[in-house]
Amino acid sequence: MATPMHRLIARRQAEANKQHVRCQKCLEFGHWTYECTGKRKYLHRPSRTAELKKALKEKESRLLLQQRSFFSPLCLSALEKLM
Repeated sequence: MATPMHRLIARRQAEANKQHVRCQKCLEFGHWTYECTGKRKYLHRPSRTAELKKALKEKESRLLLQQRSFFSPLCLSALEKLM
């Protein structure tokens, strides 16, 4: 159970920490979200599909580089001639 003294201390601590608080709505420092009077900022994030495609492309390129480093240039030219 919070006494009036505990409430006063909690309120003072909350006011003191406001400089380090970022509003989740407008992304500015110095106030809490429930105190915000600004507009909501649009934060562009890539879609999940775009993230998965990017990861797949990176994985394929790494695999291709590993395969190229595994075979010597002479072997690669010989393999290309066979195909």
